[in-house]
Amino acid sequence: MQHIKYILIIFIFNLPILKSQCLDLMYGCDTVQTNNNLSNYTEYYKQKSFKDAYEPWKWLIENAPKRTKNLYLHGPKILKGLIESTNDEQEKQKLIDFLISVYDNRLKNYPGKEGYVLALKGKDMYKYRSGTIEELNQCRSVLKNSFETDGLNSTATTINYYFNVSLKLFQKQELNKQDLMTLFSDVSEVVDHREASISQEIFGFNSDSTRTLSSKEKKALSKLEAELGRIEKAKINVNKNFEKIITSCEQLVALYEGFDRFGINQEWNKRKEKYDKTYTEFKSSGDKEKDLKWLNRTAEIFIKKDCMESEFYLQVVTLLHEMNPTAESAFKMGKRLYAKKEYSDAISYFKEAFENESTDNIKKSKYAFYTAAASALVGSNSTARSYALKAANFRKNWGEPYILVGKLYAQTSSKCGNDPASKKAGYWAAMDKFQLAKKIDKSCEREANKLISDYSKRVPTKSLWRDNVPNPDSKTYKINCWYTETVRVRF
Repeated sequence: MQHIKYILIIFIFNLPILKSQCLDLMYGCDTVQTNNNLSNYTEYYKQKSFKDAYEPWKWLIENAPKRTKNLYLHGPKILKGLIESTNDEQEKQKLIDFLISVYDNRLKNYPGKEGYVLALKGKDMYKYRSGTIEELNQCRSVLKNSFETDGLNSTATTINYYFNVSLKLFQKQELNKQDLMTLFSDVSEVVDHREASISQEIFGFNSDSTRTLSSKEKKALSKLEAELGRIEKAKINVNKNFEKIITSCEQLVALYEGFDRFGINQEWNKRKEKYDKTYTEFKSSGDKEKDLKWLNRTAEIFIKKDCMESEFYLQVVTLLHEMNPTAESAFKMGKRLYAKKEYSDAISYFKEAFENESTDNIKKSKYAFYTAAASALVGSNSTARSYALKAANFRKNWGEPYILVGKLYAQTSSKCGNDPASKKAGYWAAMDKFQLAKKIDKSCEREANKLISDYSKRVPTKSLWRDNVPNPDSKTYKINCWYTETVRVRF
């Protein structure tokens, strides 16, 4: 009896030790079994034998959840393989529940990349758990969390599925139009930023043609190119669906008038046979920050829909700039004037935006480009060229600024030179810029090729060049006009 008592005492005192060993999240209670299951599941996974991989993988998830991060990278593929192959509906639902829980366990055991992991979870919820309003709302909540976590760095998966699930809820009258408008504005901002930032990263890899990329760099480049492709598809999807909802500027204005944020006075215009509207006081929510967000998002939507000539847009951007003058609010004021072809006034606002932006090079590039574009339209070629080159400097993979400069060179070629031959040299300078544009920016390739094709027919002929230029055998020619460029002579 005394012997049994001693055994019980020893067991009780060693219970915490035994318990801590079983709580080893990396190796579980049995290291040999853990390693065997790891080896077995890994081998079956490589063979894409998901049915055989499932049990050893499941054992590890339950008993050694920190053995390797691969459990959470491979797990969804294993489970999806089983979900697609089973005909047992009850079993399928259990597997779907397990699949969704894998993402939560990943964040618990391997914290980090929260926005990315939530996007994957939301995507699978959308595919397998979106049959009811409640499930759609749960899915949207996960994707919204992902979007808010990653912000401007949100993935294409987040953007696409967050908008899609929101659209479904809107179609089922569970989400109102104002919420959908807000989402469209937020998503569009992220898409534009991601397109520009990823393109710049890709350019960083490709800009030096003499450098050989390492295998790690090639892999990173491939991932960037794939993500850019997904972002571009998400952009098309979002815009296409939004255009089905808002088909005209009149409809957009009517929608926002219905939100009742401005007082409206109407007066019948006999000549136009319609009411002229003036927007009076802004109806504040009582929270300045919320009001500014609403005004900014509204302005973004009107810009996206190219509805900047409306008086409603003018009222919104004017109030936005008065309440909180920023680089972006100045830009929006400039866009209104640009749309109204009041280019000189637009330039002032674009310059203000450019000078006040200090942190975001993508935005600074955009402000510089619009300054250049407006300056070109009022004949200020030197200013246009200067700001276009600034735009190119702040966003080195953007071809549009060089397209603009090339067009200016081509348009003024006949004014630069003292004889019939030198007056055509500007076309060479223009074509150099078009070539550069398409080299650094594939999105400019089609326009650049067309311009090169058009202007290549206008360059000097060999005989014209020999008959008019003092040193016709020189391989280069320097253009001294409102700009200075040295071009390669070619026929």
